[in-house]
Amino acid sequence: MPTSQGGLDRAAAPPRGVLPELGGLLRTRRYLHLLSVRLTGQAADGVFQAGLASLFFFSPERQATPAAVAFAAAVLLLPFTVVGPWAGVLLDRRSRRSVLGWGNLLRAAIALLGALALGTGAPDVVVGVLALAVLSVNRALLAGLSAALPHVVAPDRFVLANSVTPTAGTVAAGAGATVAVGVTAAVGTGAGADVAALAVAAGAYAAAGLIALRFPPQLLGPPPGGPAAARRGVRASARDVVAGVRHLRERPPAAAALGLIAWHRWSSGLTTVAMVVLCRQTLAAADDPSAGLAALGTLLAAVAVGSGAAAVLAPWGARPGRVHRWITACLLVAAAGQLGLGLTASPALLAVAAGLLGLGGQGAKIGVDTVVQRSVEDAYRGRVFTAYDLVFNVSYCLACGAAVLLVPADGRLGPVAVALAAGYAVCGLAQGRGRTRSAA
Repeated sequence: MPTSQGGLDRAAAPPRGVLPELGGLLRTRRYLHLLSVRLTGQAADGVFQAGLASLFFFSPERQATPAAVAFAAAVLLLPFTVVGPWAGVLLDRRSRRSVLGWGNLLRAAIALLGALALGTGAPDVVVGVLALAVLSVNRALLAGLSAALPHVVAPDRFVLANSVTPTAGTVAAGAGATVAVGVTAAVGTGAGADVAALAVAAGAYAAAGLIALRFPPQLLGPPPGGPAAARRGVRASARDVVAGVRHLRERPPAAAALGLIAWHRWSSGLTTVAMVVLCRQTLAAADDPSAGLAALGTLLAAVAVGSGAAAVLAPWGARPGRVHRWITACLLVAAAGQLGLGLTASPALLAVAAGLLGLGGQGAKIGVDTVVQRSVEDAYRGRVFTAYDLVFNVSYCLACGAAVLLVPADGRLGPVAVALAAGYAVCGLAQGRGRTRSAA
């Protein structure tokens, strides 16, 4: 029986089994439409970010020190930590379809400006500012995609949708990065290759925006006549955000799940900085940055494979009544992967460890997404998911600050990795014990 969410074109209960469930989900027309927006946009992200990495970290004239990598990563995320709460209010006030559509078209225009700046020899700071703008809009759009998902998926398919959607996005981003490498190989090294990559990204952003604008204006929410505060002026925005935080605090399972994600994001931020430095300084010769970029691509591909495995396993592991146990198991797997990343420099073993970290981290995120979506009301969902993204970015920025002190010049984490792995294990065990205590 159809629900009150107008975008759901679901008429019957899903068949049993993961594959039939997946087939049913992929036959849901509105879900496929929203998924296509995400895949196109995240493929563009992959092209864009690979172009930036090539420009700033893997060009012969630059050295990727821990401080440089950490500073660049933090600066690229800081703007969204400032504007994030206002994006949440926007998602609960304006048609999410319009936000997704026009936001992607805005990213296309900015990416084209970045390509023009590179092509005309503009200073790095100009390209950096434009990159800030693209990535800041990106975080708001990801929050909008999460807030829109319950309008195109029936509630009993949340776990499956939360497994497939972000993982498919990660794969799309990886494919986009591969396209960027191919563009670089075709065009050659230098600014011309980076210009071409940004131009390709701009085209994909524009395509994502046009796909999003094909949704009916109100289908993705928020509901008409939402909270009265949603109609007040800009001055009321801060009170709106406070109301969203209070809404989250009134739902302890969702709040606790966000705490776990904060730890994961902090740990993965520190590890990402270390991976970039390790690939540039240890796994490749100093005069061969392309080999370092290839090594980083291999590790990121392993993370993507692990994330894909999480998407396959989550509908089974995170069945109703088992989501919290699933999160616990995933955090313990992430602990094993984190330990491996810090204790070896073997490319093969690093790839295995990266895959385990991708499996555990993505699996935990799938569980957390499901807990949050089931726990909050739609009228507050945009603000809650923007708070979610805010937690992501603040945790990551804090990790970048810590990386300056904790990541050595060769990128080998060693004892730090042991501490991070212990943190994952403690979070996983605390999650399991807390759930058992609340059920007793």
